[in-house]
Amino acid sequence: MIRVLLMLLLISVAMPLQAAEEKDYLYYRDVTVPAFQNMREFFNLPNRPGKYQVTLVSDAIGPLTFRILRAEEELEKEIKQQRSYRVGDHEFHLPFNNPDGKFDLIVEMANSNPVGSAKVSVIVVEQP
Repeated sequence: MIRVLLMLLLISVAMPLQAAEEKDYLYYRDVTVPAFQNMREFFNLPNRPGKYQVTLVSDAIGPLTFRILRAEEELEKEIKQQRSYRVGDHEFHLPFNNPDGKFDLIVEMANSNPVGSAKVSVIVVEQP
């Protein structure tokens, strides 16, 4: 009986913490990039001025290339590109400023591993 009460207490405490963490993300996507392929994710930020933090995380075998672009209507401009040769523990961070709310965000991921696919988590958080 005590074990059941402790488990219920742990579940009730953990659930609000998990819900709070999920609300902090503006966007969160897990993307699988096949071997020798690239993926492109578009994040629509219409009329949403602000500062954002873009984070890409993967535990795949590299090399991986991450590229961040800013899009305004038909025009795209590269902000930053980074290549990671690690065996797991790939991490990329970049602030994305959208002061007038007229830009959209594009994230490109390229997997140069000819053998295996790469799972990449893309996280966009709005900063105060």
